[in-house]
Amino acid sequence: MSTKIYLNILFLLTALVFSFNVYAIPVSGGSSGSFINPTGPGGMIVSGVGTNFFTWGDGSAFNSPPSSLGYTGNSFSEETDDVFSFGTLSYFNGTIAGGTEATFVDLEITLTLTNPSGIMEDFLYTMALINTPNTGDANANADIINFPVTQPDTFFTVGDINYTLEFLGFGVITGSGFATIDNFSVLESGSADAEMLGRITVATTAVSEPASFILMGLGLVGLGFSCRKKVVSV
Repeated sequence: MSTKIYLNILFLLTALVFSFNVYAIPVSGGSSGSFINPTGPGGMIVSGVGTNFFTWGDGSAFNSPPSSLGYTGNSFSEETDDVFSFGTLSYFNGTIAGGTEATFVDLEITLTLTNPSGIMEDFLYTMALINTPNTGDANANADIINFPVTQPDTFFTVGDINYTLEFLGFGVITGSGFATIDNFSVLESGSADAEMLGRITVATTAVSEPASFILMGLGLVGLGFSCRKKVVSV
């Protein structure tokens, strides 16, 4: 097979790889959330596990409520790969006794889609709860939620394509808080809300059949070039 034909095939397959937007579909529905699987020291005190309002720590010695997280889901109507706010994370930073805190909790987001209809899928994200010792200035005393930018392992399938909800970072912050892409900080005894930004996108944890065929084709083209090079060099 001539070099020109090989190059034409390679160009075509490369174009297919970079045209996954042909798999873009409209998606609409809403989200809900619950906090599960908290972990911490032996004296950890928590409540609200399995609900959308989770508390941790004992603030009674400081006349403070415990720290808390709440989740409020949003309705949405987008296309896959569009960035949107799928919910709001509400955070209160209570003054709590050391040894009663939680250090990690999972946020389970449930998407219920009306288009495509009949789809309901859970997506799990692990958050680190960083409880500071309150020995510095106001910003240093802020407690932190670390929520890594990530794709979860679960997905739903439409037309043989697997889609997941990828968390992209925090958006607008209101209240006594501030944020980076994956850290949400709230001042001591303060409250704040943060938009959670994400997109419904092709899952990388399970390569769909069209992608597999394209990648296999690229491999065969590479193999063909390798064999041709060996033949010419003999």
